[in-house]
Amino acid sequence: MAYQVLARKYRPQTFADVIGQEHVTRTLKNAIEQQRIAHGYIFSGHRGIGKTTVARILAMCLNCRGGKEDRPQAEPCGKCDSCTEIRSGGAVDVIEIDAATNRGIDEIRELRDAARYRPAHDRYKIYILDEAHQITDAAFNALLKTLEEPPSHIVFMMATTQPEDIPQTIRSRCQHFSFHAVRFDEIVNQLTAVAEQEKIKADRDAIALLAEAGDGSMRDALSIMDQAIACCGDTLTRDVVQQLVGAVPGEVLEKMMQAVAANSSQEVLRLVDKLVTEGQSPTHFARQVVRFLRNAMVAKVAGSDSSLLQISSDERARVARTAELFSEEDLTRFLQIMLRTHGDVSYKADQRFHLELGLLKLVHAQRLLPLEELLSGAVAENRAQPALSAPPLPKGVGRTSSSNVSQEIGGARSERPSPFEQDRVRKTGPEMATTAPVMVAGSSALAAAAIAVAQPIESVATEPQPASAPVSESPAQPAEELVSRVRAAVLEALAEKHQTLALNLEEGQWSIAGNELVVQVNAKPTFLEMAMTNDANRLVAAAISSTAGRMLKLKLESTAQSNGGTAPLPRSTMPSGPAGSARNRAADDPVVRHVQEKFAAEIRTVIDHREKRN
Repeated sequence: MAYQVLARKYRPQTFADVIGQEHVTRTLKNAIEQQRIAHGYIFSGHRGIGKTTVARILAMCLNCRGGKEDRPQAEPCGKCDSCTEIRSGGAVDVIEIDAATNRGIDEIRELRDAARYRPAHDRYKIYILDEAHQITDAAFNALLKTLEEPPSHIVFMMATTQPEDIPQTIRSRCQHFSFHAVRFDEIVNQLTAVAEQEKIKADRDAIALLAEAGDGSMRDALSIMDQAIACCGDTLTRDVVQQLVGAVPGEVLEKMMQAVAANSSQEVLRLVDKLVTEGQSPTHFARQVVRFLRNAMVAKVAGSDSSLLQISSDERARVARTAELFSEEDLTRFLQIMLRTHGDVSYKADQRFHLELGLLKLVHAQRLLPLEELLSGAVAENRAQPALSAPPLPKGVGRTSSSNVSQEIGGARSERPSPFEQDRVRKTGPEMATTAPVMVAGSSALAAAAIAVAQPIESVATEPQPASAPVSESPAQPAEELVSRVRAAVLEALAEKHQTLALNLEEGQWSIAGNELVVQVNAKPTFLEMAMTNDANRLVAAAISSTAGRMLKLKLESTAQSNGGTAPLPRSTMPSGPAGSARNRAADDPVVRHVQEKFAAEIRTVIDHREKRN
């Protein structure tokens, strides 16, 4: 007798043998016992989970003659002529049609005409349409009337993996059963039983690997097991099965995530190079990383013993260790990145480059600070600095002192510094420097709206105000030196292209108050607005960050008299019109002020929705 593959040899012959579809088998058995047999059924679900098998078992139950009464049986006897003919595929009245090849209107018309005749031998004439979603719309329309008012001896069974492609008019005339993917434990138990019957020695890890490769499909798992037996003989080991299915060992995935946790880009690239050199597919590896991250996220949220994890015990321990290295937010971000990477690797050229880029993004994502943390008050306390009385900066602070800068920015999460502040300090060229907003105080309300200053315009005295005196002489000297160095760097940066602005700033009074570099200039606000162009702003920001080693907001205060001979209006006496009042309310809002302090933000536009409703 010719060899029969395991998927066919161990195909279920009764409802009791079907694995993982109790909700379907129980409903069908009850319907047969109650004689509530429908004329149309749709079986949908994943591949290899028993849709066609259940259709054949149902056909045997409807035509079985092994019972005491001449009626359909809840379980087929498997011994009568009808059962044996249906099992062997030779039943005259059970017609199984491949709808993928017989999908046209002519074939359906022939089926419709033949359905009018009574069965030749059995109780029912049964049509099993496999891959029914591939039937054309015109063919479905030709079948519509027959499904609506079928003869009493006709039963249609349609199996499909895409039920949404079947027209709603067809689905509404049939009973729809949705099949579930077979659970991991059920596949393991079935493979273990098959190995015992076939007298195959298979260790637990090898069986678990076969079940995982089946991906919820019993047929796929049996097919892979058949291939593994042909490769390994009567002994299945984990290593051989792993090479056969092309899976990356779980230890490699764990090392990869440990390298990500350690911010080691070099180790990540080294592991990718090793896998590609060994012949691993980038697409398959990206898919495994997605699964591993999903399991790690589930272990983080629901625990490593959760039923949501359809993996072996060793793999559970592995993902649990990985979950301890990251937060839930990190794992969610990693999974999103790798899902996009898997899509890029699957459908684009240069698969290795896309894979390496995606894995490096995991390393870089470690350095991001959550927006919630930046807006929290805890970080603000760590970053608070008193005016001119701050302790002297460490000698190592400069362009390359990324550790100190990240500690200042990160606050409570100093072990995971923000890359933005590091890059801001590290950049050497002015073109790459982050532009800090410049504030011009002392202008009128109209001028302030034109330049969109970061803070509401504050009251400025008519005479230049000296810098606030230090509390003690010990910290004053370093602050004065810092002001002097920043002043020289700014003037040098502006000397070539913005000489007029540089001359006015040179005559001004320079001081540092917290995170602001205040320059009191004897010039009109309109001149300052025109002189501080985008190019000048960029040069000033680059000079300040490279010299001070941290971000300082430049604030220009005009001490010159206005055209009318009076000092600029303080904020409390600014015009109280609709636009001015809305801007003042927005500027005084504590949330807005907090965001301005955190992100060095500017108020560009204020829209009062209450005025719009009026």
